[in-house]
Amino acid sequence: MSTHPNWKQLHVAVVGGGLGGMAAAVALRRAGHKVSIYERRDFKVEVGASISCAYNGGQWLREWGVDVKRGKPVNLMKLTMRDWETGKILNQYDLDHYEENWGLPYYMFHRVDMHEMLLECATSPDGPGEPASVVVDHIAKSLDEEKGIVTFENGEVVKADVIIGSDGIRSVLRKEIGVIPQMRSAPQTCYRCNVKKTDIEKFGLMADAVDPAIQFWGGFTKGDINRYYKIVMSPCSDGEIVSFYCFMPTEMTNHTQEGFVFEEVPVSDIMAGMYSRLDPQAQGLIEHSIDRMPWRLYVHQPYPYWHKGKAAILGDAAHPMMPHQSQGACMAIEDAAALGIIFGKEYDFTSNVEAGLSFYEHIRKPRATRVQAASARATENLNERIGFTSLSAPDAALAAKEGKLTVNEMNEYNMHDHIAKEAKEFKHLYASPHGSPKAQTAKLSA
Repeated sequence: MSTHPNWKQLHVAVVGGGLGGMAAAVALRRAGHKVSIYERRDFKVEVGASISCAYNGGQWLREWGVDVKRGKPVNLMKLTMRDWETGKILNQYDLDHYEENWGLPYYMFHRVDMHEMLLECATSPDGPGEPASVVVDHIAKSLDEEKGIVTFENGEVVKADVIIGSDGIRSVLRKEIGVIPQMRSAPQTCYRCNVKKTDIEKFGLMADAVDPAIQFWGGFTKGDINRYYKIVMSPCSDGEIVSFYCFMPTEMTNHTQEGFVFEEVPVSDIMAGMYSRLDPQAQGLIEHSIDRMPWRLYVHQPYPYWHKGKAAILGDAAHPMMPHQSQGACMAIEDAAALGIIFGKEYDFTSNVEAGLSFYEHIRKPRATRVQAASARATENLNERIGFTSLSAPDAALAAKEGKLTVNEMNEYNMHDHIAKEAKEFKHLYASPHGSPKAQTAKLSA
């Protein structure tokens, strides 16, 4: 790959050091840039739960040279649907040939392991590119997107060529570029918890909880048990942890607070309402759980734009979504990958950062918005979930025709080709007299 004669190294400030921020740091480091990461809190505050990483995310970990084994993933082999009350297996989606078909396994990480894996890749002296720097206790306060200046609550002022807001669903940088979320409280809320494999063995709990599968209980209306009662369970951290997402109707939760850090909730908060009628095997696991944390959910409408001046947002700051497609982390990784390619040495967007960020939005917004919408639909109908769409419509072409996300759609997408195809026309429109970011995006969309 040849280096464009106009390419130059940029100083990139990444505001928010979660999974999306770390992925952006890795991608932009690999692209040859100097990256500084600013995180609002210590990385050890929240352990978190499991994170799905299908091929469309895993391919970028491979391209960046991330040591995936460092993240202690479990390679998933099935998606399993169970009856809420009995635990009887109702349906399965087989992933036995996933790696053979796509070239990589479907990874399941524990959040803390995945974060440490990406942090190490971003900051290690080993590997291509200049190691990124990281500081904590930096809460963004204000932004001058035209000058590329971000000011933090501790008084520090940082000037950069590019500012990436990866500061999550409550993003300060999103607010600073003028995007006001249109959102509503979801009809469903969630508690996250973990169960140690050692406790499963010690207490003689559900033996196949450690199987390499994402297992679902509920998610469909059954008599007086509505569809918002759902459990998503999967092993992670080399199989040493079994992670739970426990969903219920929002009105059943005791959790009404907002914030970044919460106290652990008692088991009784999770075992509310119809959880008293849950499969006894699943009940036993939850009763011996640890790290029990609430997670309030919101349905967001797509934001009108993602960038302004020298600043752009990614991940949950740009397209927060319901968790029912297991694509939140993959979409943030794809955002990061797009930034790495666009500001890479093959193109000359480093000479016009605003054009590059506008192009990033043009490339990423349609796909991320489609997944965001599909995630909201899957809240109401589990058959909308990637994978299960193929069970309800065995012909993948039929599922696609119905507008449902499919494994093929997600995994066959080639971002390198997409960017290469669009880049020339984009630069031409941007350079024209009517080539403002919004004008050229509208032209390309048309």
